[in-house]
Amino acid sequence: MAIFLDHNSTTPCLPEVWDAMRPWAVESWANPASAHSPGRAARRALETAREEIASFVGAWPDEVVFTSGATEANALALAGLKPGDLVASSHLEHPSIRENLLALATKGILVHWLPKAERGIISPADWADLCPKVPNLQVVTLAGHETGAIQDLATLRQATASRHGEPGHWHLDATQAVGKIPVDFHRLEASTLSFSAHKFFGPKGVGALLARRGTTLTPLLHGGGQQQSRRSGTEPVALAVGMAFALRLAVTDMATRHEKCLALRDRFKTALESAGPWHILGPDTSGLSHVLLIAFPGVRADMALMALDLEGVACSAGAACSSGSMLPSPALELLGVPKEHRRSVIRFSMGPFLTGDEVTRAGEMVAKVIRRLRGAGA
Repeated sequence: MAIFLDHNSTTPCLPEVWDAMRPWAVESWANPASAHSPGRAARRALETAREEIASFVGAWPDEVVFTSGATEANALALAGLKPGDLVASSHLEHPSIRENLLALATKGILVHWLPKAERGIISPADWADLCPKVPNLQVVTLAGHETGAIQDLATLRQATASRHGEPGHWHLDATQAVGKIPVDFHRLEASTLSFSAHKFFGPKGVGALLARRGTTLTPLLHGGGQQQSRRSGTEPVALAVGMAFALRLAVTDMATRHEKCLALRDRFKTALESAGPWHILGPDTSGLSHVLLIAFPGVRADMALMALDLEGVACSAGAACSSGSMLPSPALELLGVPKEHRRSVIRFSMGPFLTGDEVTRAGEMVAKVIRRLRGAGA
């Protein structure tokens, strides 16, 4: 079995999460909108899951809107933008935000893109100067899916308020943050926040958008009026229960998992020492503990990934959530990566259930493959 170093793309659903879900998928499988006794039981399970998730991320239960994942949650957060609205964002964002904003720009939305972000960290001064007035919406990824950089939202809000007289409205993509670092929706003071269960060892196919009380959402789906008409469609009770259970485990074990990933990352870097020149593009110590975005000058990332796959090491090229794309990420320009090195970038993201020996073997294999490709001029 491959040594999986691509946990930013997805994580395995833990067996105990499946166990928590199974009764609501196999035994008590009624529609939670039904008025009969089985339906009411399903509704209670769904609302209990909503309450638990809210408690883990500093929100009220009625602020939790279940979605199919973070991609849908991001689209729902952006759906209310109108022609003429001003948006501040950056190419650090996941494609589910970046591509939505590019599409909206063709319909009259004015998007101002941040020109640079050293090591993936947004400068408050650069952010405040990005727009001539307070934007209608400011869109920021709380923890970077490529670099692992964690943004200081309080400082960014303060910079916007100092420049424009008010902090404005914010949408946060917290897909890589929830379950890995503490996230408190109310303290962050965002209007909306998105995340997805499969990033913290929960099931695929379910995520959530947190929408602060008083925030108006423009529905993407119309029909049965579920979830206060913000997201119509039969709610997936089993998936919601699994999401809540996985998040409880992630929050409870957060400190332990963090320390484990730090130790694994250090072992991996040690094993890479014989690879020749390489350098980390994101924050080495202040970001997410499990992520390394590394440039290997003189080596094509697509060739390295194929060679590593054959050797039993799974990793990705930069942002790998774009249907297996191996094209250089737009974020690399913001990071100041020279154009000739942008096809040499590989992302490694550890998981807390890997062993130290596995990570060492993977690092040694990466070093071996990089040396071989450099020798072959690839």
